Amino acid sequence: MKALTEKEQMVMSVLWEHRHCGVEDVINHLDEPKPAYNTILTFLRILEQKGFISYEAQGKKHIYYPLIEKGEYTRWTLTEMKDKLFNGSARSMVNTFIMESGLSDSDVRELIEMLNMLETAKS
Repeated sequence: MKALTEKEQMVMSVLWEHRHCGVEDVINHLDEPKPAYNTILTFLRILEQKGFISYEAQGKKHIYYPLIEKGEYTRWTLTEMKDKLFNGSARSMVNTFIMESGLSDSDVRELIEMLNMLETAKS
């Protein structure tokens, strides 16, 4: 899998949310200022080449849909980040996130509950 650029992620977010879209549909779901038709078409072609999406031809129109789900891409991205920035250490990655993000007390309680559930599931 390859990393997505910010603009590619923007297009993928539309496809992940709306599932099947033509070029005009993608444009309509994006914030102002709306990108040009050819710009979105170029991103869709790049995403197809990268293996993230495919399409069905409906007459002259192509309807694009994701081949890779958002959760799968998110997991891959986090694993890449862990491996590249934290030398493969999940502990270092989580520690940095916790120490730098200013978690609220309720966030900390939720994390503790999640860790307890993980521990219980492994037993």
